[in-house]
Amino acid sequence: MIGLKAMKVLAAVAVIIAGVAGALLHLGASPSSNATIAAPASQPGVDVVKPGRATLIQHVQSNATLEAFEDADLFAKVSGYLSDVRVDIGDHVKAGQVLAVIDVPELKQELAEATAQLESKKSSLEAARRQLDHHRADVALQAGLAKDREQLGQGRQFISDRTLDQVRANADIAKADLGVAEANLDLAANQIDVAAATVEKIKALLTYTQIVAPFDGVVARRQVNRGDLVQAATSTRTTPLFKLQRIDTIRVFCDVPENDALHIRVGDRATVKVFGLNGEPVIGAITRFAYRLDPETRNMRTEIDLPNADERLYPGMYAQVSLELDRRDDVLAVPVTAIGSDAQGTFVFTVQNDRIERKAVKVGIRDNGRAEVIEGLSENAAVVVAAKSAPAAGTVIKSVSAR
Repeated sequence: MIGLKAMKVLAAVAVIIAGVAGALLHLGASPSSNATIAAPASQPGVDVVKPGRATLIQHVQSNATLEAFEDADLFAKVSGYLSDVRVDIGDHVKAGQVLAVIDVPELKQELAEATAQLESKKSSLEAARRQLDHHRADVALQAGLAKDREQLGQGRQFISDRTLDQVRANADIAKADLGVAEANLDLAANQIDVAAATVEKIKALLTYTQIVAPFDGVVARRQVNRGDLVQAATSTRTTPLFKLQRIDTIRVFCDVPENDALHIRVGDRATVKVFGLNGEPVIGAITRFAYRLDPETRNMRTEIDLPNADERLYPGMYAQVSLELDRRDDVLAVPVTAIGSDAQGTFVFTVQNDRIERKAVKVGIRDNGRAEVIEGLSENAAVVVAAKSAPAAGTVIKSVSAR
């Protein structure tokens, strides 16, 4: 009996299951004209901005070093002992000011000897001149005597031929002596030139016993003391006595990469931020550049001169330079984030009739988060702010937020 009841229960459950499955199959297979298609996902929203007119400046950033406008290492030209050192590190000096004195007593003695030689040569020259005058007079006398004797000897034979020959010989000898006297005069004159040159040479060497400043500046290094023996500078003696720097104007050296080198112009604005001044900007202008690229770095050396009357800028300081290479006024500009690029070129996304559209554009310089649009875009366009995150072209837009 128990087995029969269980079988009846199982049969009833099977009937119920079959009925439910049939109902479900009927509902799935039967189309209904009143059925509703599921709504698509919500449409995206984007931020847009209209292009605006602006002044854009192309900048290039570079690290820089400050150097003195002029820098000179002062060496000794003559050897001797330092008898006087008149300046020290940090002293301001004027051009021509004596910084140190080298004592070279033998040069003074040589100058005295050369001066005496010069005076002796001058005396010799004077004697040669007098000798020349004497021989000129003798030539005139002998020429006159020879003429008279020749006249007497003509016709009446008052003078023998032998006497006449002797008179003529004396005239020739006088002329020869005159030539020698003239040569001696030239020699004496040349000897005076040599003696005078020797005197001037020693005087020049004596001027080198004083180490003088070649320009107005500051003593940056002093490496000698009184009593030091200094040697004339040679290829093996290269230690200077002083280093002098002119710092009323400071040179700022920076290197411009090859891509920007062609845009460099003398007079372009330059902003120098010196780290020693806590980054305080100093405004200057490009003063000169090398007109060549370093073959190793492909950079071009560029210089900026900065007035430094207050001497706040020191040689050796480190700085960062921002150069304004190109300035364009009243150009159409959009945010840099709105510019996209791929294999097909540069583009922006715009919103038109609630739909995303792609527009090819030509871009110029970029400055401070904005990019110049040269062509391909109108001022009334609604440009998507973020090209990277924008929906694909053709996407329908639900909402637009204008900036």
